[in-house]
Amino acid sequence: MQFGKAVGTACSSFIVTNIDDLFVLVTFFAEASISKNVTPVKITIGQYLGFTVIVAISMVGFGAALVLPSEPIGFLGLLPVLLGVWNMCDLVFKDGGEEEEGLQEEDGAAGGAKVASMKSILKVSLVVCANGADNVGTYIPLFSQAKGAEIAVYVVVYNILLGVWCLAAFLIMKQKHIFRMAQKYASVVIPFLYMGLGIFIIVKSSCYPWSIEHIDNSVSSHPGKIIMGVVTTIVLFACIGAMLWIKVRKAAAQSPSDVSIAGQEPEASGSSIAS
Repeated sequence: MQFGKAVGTACSSFIVTNIDDLFVLVTFFAEASISKNVTPVKITIGQYLGFTVIVAISMVGFGAALVLPSEPIGFLGLLPVLLGVWNMCDLVFKDGGEEEEGLQEEDGAAGGAKVASMKSILKVSLVVCANGADNVGTYIPLFSQAKGAEIAVYVVVYNILLGVWCLAAFLIMKQKHIFRMAQKYASVVIPFLYMGLGIFIIVKSSCYPWSIEHIDNSVSSHPGKIIMGVVTTIVLFACIGAMLWIKVRKAAAQSPSDVSIAGQEPEASGSSIAS
């Protein structure tokens, strides 16, 4: 095991999959400044609890690697690539995610002082788990490719960086201009980081050379490269097409409501003039 390389992989995979969690943490710390029930300590505990659940789920991938060959599991590296494409689609089709986050903040503040301590911790951990689909999709193939004590290094580094993340979120909340700048450019950078991480996992696992070799050994014409190229193209085009279809449907569903709201405004203004 190359310790330095393992630490570097752990750091890069954590940063890529938790940039969005940094903004969530900043929101919680902002709430802590006006609420007695949500405190920095409770936020940190909830963050660690939720992240522990994510890591535990990702360990399933490591268990599968003990039964299955590690090479084909590397195809799960396509998940971060598709996550990058999904995030890139978000740049083109705005789906109102910010409005949903705003509603979550209002729900958290509505409880006020009546919200119990355990409920505050549970709320943070549930948000972390709900926002952890990209983490699981990245950690499962990464853990499955781990050798020796690498997986232990990953988990230790993740937990250390999680504490750094909580501290950074608290400090960023105090410097709002830095937060605005990061929030502005992160949405553009994150898709490419996901794609790069997915490509890294695929290359590291040697899943394509392994599959091509097995196909060539089974068929005399050695069509391994052609088959893998065609299958990969079909899968990627099908997934990307489904993503675009979902985004277009969401955009079409939102546009009528916008039109109706816009259409009601002139009537309201007209009635006020008539009165």
